[in-house]
Amino acid sequence: MNFVYQAKVVGLNFHKVENAVEKGDYVILKSDESNEFDSDAIAVFNAERELIGHIANSEKTLSTNNRKNGNISASELKGELSFDNIEYYAEAVRVYSSCIYLEINEGKWSYINKPVDGAEPTEIEVLKSEIVALKAIVVDLQDQVSSLKTLVTAGGDNSSSTTSDGRVLYSVVGLSHFDGQDHLGYELSIAEEPIYEGAKGTALYLKSGKYRVGVFPSFKKKQYCLDHNIPYCDSKTLKGKTFDGDVIIEEIVYGEYAVVSV
Repeated sequence: MNFVYQAKVVGLNFHKVENAVEKGDYVILKSDESNEFDSDAIAVFNAERELIGHIANSEKTLSTNNRKNGNISASELKGELSFDNIEYYAEAVRVYSSCIYLEINEGKWSYINKPVDGAEPTEIEVLKSEIVALKAIVVDLQDQVSSLKTLVTAGGDNSSSTTSDGRVLYSVVGLSHFDGQDHLGYELSIAEEPIYEGAKGTALYLKSGKYRVGVFPSFKKKQYCLDHNIPYCDSKTLKGKTFDGDVIIEEIVYGEYAVVSV
């Protein structure tokens, strides 16, 4: 079983290309040994071998929420995969004007300079292959443990679930109606605001900086949450409370819903 890593491409504005990358396209990842700013730099090219950017490798380019959503840095990716004479092919799963999110399958790669035919793999290459297989097994086991924790901590129909460390889970829906899911690098907050400018009615929103990410569901959305196995709690229980920036996205399905903990 091949493990799939997630990473973020940044620096798109510094590279003008004739062939823009679109969702579903494959890009090429190569170690950028000559990079004077980052010894662990990984360059990203489109299918036409035009440089489009680099894998994020700092706190400025890879936010806490990026990490929460599974993205790892270039240094971490090099710790998982060997880039020695190897280039990897990654799929662009989300494409924005400022960045691109990738899925990198460790099994999709080729040699930059193909070895002589008939050459036997070295002992180090064999060990690396075995380590990759073991890591995939560990990740699978961790996923199973996380699933069991969710089942154990699930609450009743009208109460939120909790995480293993006691944080309370709440659902956020309607992500397709807001821009915030594309701006998750800012501090998250929960705010009660008018539904639209001048409206008398208010709703409770999850916000990333000034952007609305989604809305906490009303009682009418309870069945939607139950049908999709999303922790539900009447949003009225959150009104009037402050969380001092201690809001974390635990799960997100872009264009649909998110689960946050406080």
